[in-house]
Amino acid sequence: MTTLRAYDEHRKVEILGELWKATRKDHTLRVQVRTHPLGWELRAFVGLEMHRSVVARTEPDVFTTSDKWKAEAVDKGWTVA
Repeated sequence: MTTLRAYDEHRKVEILGELWKATRKDHTLRVQVRTHPLGWELRAFVGLEMHRSVVARTEPDVFTTSDKWKAEAVDKGWTVA
């Protein structure tokens, strides 16, 4: 995913997809990006439970945050797919 679709007043919030997934034992961590009126929202889920969320105002912030979260996950023993 290189260019992110912006929030559209008519479409409202849209899930744009997953940025990455990681596994640890029998758990799956996934980071999802969705449109948001202020930019884009990243959400980290383990299973169906959301563990973390942040709104990024710019596309570079989306990818910087995603990379930071990925590095933190690897440091905590997650294996990125």
